[in-house]
Amino acid sequence: MNEKLYELCKNNEIDLSEKQLEQFQIFYDYMIEMNQVMNLTSITEEDEVILKHFYDSMSIVKYFDFKPGEYVIDVGTGAGFPGIPLAILLPKVQFTLMDSLNKRIVFLQDVVKKCGLKNVECIHSRAEELAKNEKYREKYDVCVSRAVANLSVLLEYCIPFIKKGGMFISYKSISSEEELSDSKNAQNKLCCKLKKNISFELPDTDIRRNFLLFEKFDNTSSKYPRNNGIPRKKPL
Repeated sequence: MNEKLYELCKNNEIDLSEKQLEQFQIFYDYMIEMNQVMNLTSITEEDEVILKHFYDSMSIVKYFDFKPGEYVIDVGTGAGFPGIPLAILLPKVQFTLMDSLNKRIVFLQDVVKKCGLKNVECIHSRAEELAKNEKYREKYDVCVSRAVANLSVLLEYCIPFIKKGGMFISYKSISSEEELSDSKNAQNKLCCKLKKNISFELPDTDIRRNFLLFEKFDNTSSKYPRNNGIPRKKPL
């Protein structure tokens, strides 16, 4: 796997060291092993994992500059995407991986130990609850999420974690102008605005990807996010 991942990244201006390649191999092997006893991913074939999980997670660095010492939270990280690949790639950036399913967090804690990652903490919580905790609310420079959810819902989950002037990066498989338009009210209420809409294809495929980058221009009202389940049932 290492050679394939190295070549794919090198050809797309992402450099990986031997140590980082080894960490990706450990992550892959353990994910495939644990996927037999818990539902982590439907993508298991090596080439597909390399492209659709590892490279896809890291590809944001071609368009956005993460700075050493910054704090990044991955909301709804699932099996660790994009958080773990970014943490491997950016060892000087601090990552918080949050998910509402405890067994995924236990898996990710094991990944962190096995890979020797010193820049990652894993938290079992719902976004609606953790964003009300003063330790985490408006403490992050950047929030990332590959979670599959309506954009207005994602904004309500993610924007409260970000400092004024910080950025939320939503990984989307398709660009939906309607979804963006429908999120205008959420953007206004949560004090953020779309800065960039980046569309690209995964290398040597016709698979489309989008990054939606939202900048937070003011502190978010304490009433957001609303209580458990409400953001999904009644999007802003």
